[in-house]
Amino acid sequence: MTGDVSTPTTAMSATDKPADAATTTAPPITISNMSLGLMHKLIAAGTIWIPLLGTAAALIHAWQVGMDSIDITLLVVMFVLTNLGLEFGFHRNLAHRTFETSKAMQLFFAVTASMAGTGRVLFWVANHRRHHIHSDTPGDPHSPHVRMGRHGPEQLGFWRGMWHAHYGHILSAHTVNCTLFARDINQNPLLRKVNDLYLPLVVAGLLIPAAIGGLLKGTWMGAWEGLLWGGFVRMFLVHQATWGLASFSHRFGPSPFDTKDQSANNIWVALATFGSGWQNNHHAFPQSAYLGLKWWEIDMTAWVIAAFAKVGLVWNVRRPTAAQIEAKRIKPRIPDELTAHPPSR
Repeated sequence: MTGDVSTPTTAMSATDKPADAATTTAPPITISNMSLGLMHKLIAAGTIWIPLLGTAAALIHAWQVGMDSIDITLLVVMFVLTNLGLEFGFHRNLAHRTFETSKAMQLFFAVTASMAGTGRVLFWVANHRRHHIHSDTPGDPHSPHVRMGRHGPEQLGFWRGMWHAHYGHILSAHTVNCTLFARDINQNPLLRKVNDLYLPLVVAGLLIPAAIGGLLKGTWMGAWEGLLWGGFVRMFLVHQATWGLASFSHRFGPSPFDTKDQSANNIWVALATFGSGWQNNHHAFPQSAYLGLKWWEIDMTAWVIAAFAKVGLVWNVRRPTAAQIEAKRIKPRIPDELTAHPPSR
């Protein structure tokens, strides 16, 4: 979305970086701890397998008895709430501070984002800021091109890189140093509480559609179907969209801006993530609340931000100026022979 919002906007500096951005190797960007690493891997395995098995059960159930409008509605509503929570709340508000909002709004979207089951708010913000600072270098937690292996940096082939970016990085025993990358989140009492309640919130995100399905249909089967579609299937789809940002949006699509990495604009991932798939735009202007910079670059989260800005629910919305956009754009290279011998008239 490219239209102006009614509240004042702030032009971004070309050198803007996320809060607490560290560019040195000390202190370390990850924490190596056997107990912490084992716990992280167990939670990560559950994050992958539970929604996957639940989705398989939902498909089998649908094959046998079908699905109705209540199932579809629960799936869509829960997908929108949790996906928007991630993109509006965790990503554009907390990780990049692209706009300001009230504590109540921040709390609501942090809660719905936590229900998505993609990680605690402290971990999510820290990991994302780390990704931007070290994008497509060995320090990037989920680049499809390179990673830090046991014996140093490893270049990744196509399939191995796609696996690492989409799934493999989640199973790493090395956890991000949250104190280094997200001290502001850790020092916020409200967000710290949301962080501590992560697992209960994930469970709530499963039980709420189950309870609604049971009440609307008046049966235990209705509760089971609500759990399947509004819970497991919704979570599986949100995960694939989110992880696709690391894999597909750093492999496929045009890159109109010079970002020193391999981020790309992928329209399909942009649609699935409510705008975040415009990764090259985002890496060029990480403090912009608007990731779709052209009228046809669909950015649903930007529409929500613009609507909230009009009624005063968000303010100080940040976006790049036209001059900043043009300065960052990759210019067509003029062949050397034309430069040395320009064509005569």
